[in-house]
Amino acid sequence: MSLIKMYIINMLGYMIVALPFYFIGRMILLKRKKKRVELRRELILALFVLYIIGLASQTIIPRWEVGIMGDTGKFYFDVYFFNNTAHVNLIPFYTISQYFTTNANVDNWGGLSLVNIAGNMFVFSPIGIFVPILWSRLQSFPKILILGLGVTCFIELIQLFIGRSTDIDDVILNAIGVMIGYGIYALLKIPYYKVAYR
Repeated sequence: MSLIKMYIINMLGYMIVALPFYFIGRMILLKRKKKRVELRRELILALFVLYIIGLASQTIIPRWEVGIMGDTGKFYFDVYFFNNTAHVNLIPFYTISQYFTTNANVDNWGGLSLVNIAGNMFVFSPIGIFVPILWSRLQSFPKILILGLGVTCFIELIQLFIGRSTDIDDVILNAIGVMIGYGIYALLKIPYYKVAYR
């Protein structure tokens, strides 16, 4: 559970920093377009945008470090685009099967297995909930599935160039997560559909 907590805290940090910039930018945009503000829709849209920023922080923003060196007192800012442990897997279900057959952490669902299986699914679930609430043209299952696959394929492609692992199993798990989110949306018949743009 400590790994999941670490990811959530990291996401929240980016979301909190982005919050004032989002609100200022959104207010300027609404004022320029002279649109009537629907508070409920704006709150849902803000949550979705902040979630996307948090998601990007853990998937497509390169790893970076900033600080002051203890021995010299010099400021440093390092961005890492390469990682010797990063790999590419194009064989469907290979990595997933490894978690269940050879991973020592498989009995400890607070470890790597939980982060990579459950985490990869549930971190993408909000897409399946927020998108059909906000945009009525995207309320069908096939459209959400295509969107989910498109988003996760885009992320995995970007990861090829920023020193992160690229894995077809992540695409599968992420898409399942989007479908779980859409299932929650459809099951609960979320009443906020009236805020959706046509």
